[in-house]
Amino acid sequence: MLIPASDLSFARLNLRQLAERHAVHRLVLHSSGRRRASPCSDASIILRMQSSYGFTIREGLDRGYTAAELRSMAFSRPARGARITAAVGDEARALLEAVRVLAQDDHFFSHTTAARIHGMPLPLRYEKEARVHLASPTGGSRMRRPGVVGHRLKSEVEEVDGMRVEARADTFVHLSTMLSLEELVAVGDWLVSTKRRAPLTVEDLRDALRRYEGARGLHLARRALALVCVGSESPRETLLRLLIIGALPEPMLQHEVFDATGAFVARLDVSWPRLKLGVEYDGEHHSDPAQQERDRIRLEKLRALGWHIIVVTKDDLVDGGKVLLRQIVAAYERYSSWNAA
Repeated sequence: MLIPASDLSFARLNLRQLAERHAVHRLVLHSSGRRRASPCSDASIILRMQSSYGFTIREGLDRGYTAAELRSMAFSRPARGARITAAVGDEARALLEAVRVLAQDDHFFSHTTAARIHGMPLPLRYEKEARVHLASPTGGSRMRRPGVVGHRLKSEVEEVDGMRVEARADTFVHLSTMLSLEELVAVGDWLVSTKRRAPLTVEDLRDALRRYEGARGLHLARRALALVCVGSESPRETLLRLLIIGALPEPMLQHEVFDATGAFVARLDVSWPRLKLGVEYDGEHHSDPAQQERDRIRLEKLRALGWHIIVVTKDDLVDGGKVLLRQIVAAYERYSSWNAA
């Protein structure tokens, strides 16, 4: 079955301006609905990575550009041998486009570069990383250029928007050499979230760990995998959950609350239904006045049903959530004693 990659939420690029694509690329799926991932030596995944924003100098000459035109301000030169249209003003993105046109047939993007292409949540320090991570199955074909980090990897490879990218599960494993435990758990939660069009499973991630037995960072990857859970819908929610389970029994995620008539009232980020205690993380969109009014009505309905809701914002996590955690623990103990009585 063939479907446009642009229809897949998990295939969206997290490279800000790439919404201005000029072509629709296609992706092969198994009948199970997952993207087909193949070893990079498999001919089915071999394609020439091209860019709508640039070309090699040789290709430019073949297209009829003169040497003077290729040296003009119409093009940037983020990497030797490549020309990228100057309309791509972001240096990091221009380098990515240059690497695309310079890559050999067995090259594929890996690590944080692959994560950004897949749309995985990354900490701010990697969101606009200047370096490009490019891997190949043999050391001999490893790209050695300024700004490019070459790796020798025998990963499963997928095609995403015309780019060869290591598979999501493999990316999770390799991110363990670059992220903290909490950051890696957030990536794992994102990968298994049912909000994805084709979510992975914890077992998919475990299989990837087995393939890389003995690799660097595997200990951290195993620790993170043990904490990955379906239900956290944002990195902040993951951080909140990890904060809580360090001090209290595991809460329920995305618990749905209904009123006496059976009408849906709310879906709670984190809760202990037996105690009617919930914790809600309000992201940036909750600053909208219309959303704030909806939140107020929702909280009133929950309180009318006997729920106690602790609302959390990003400011509550600035200190690592120490004050917030004390508040949640105090509420848990209070409602536990009331319930026991």
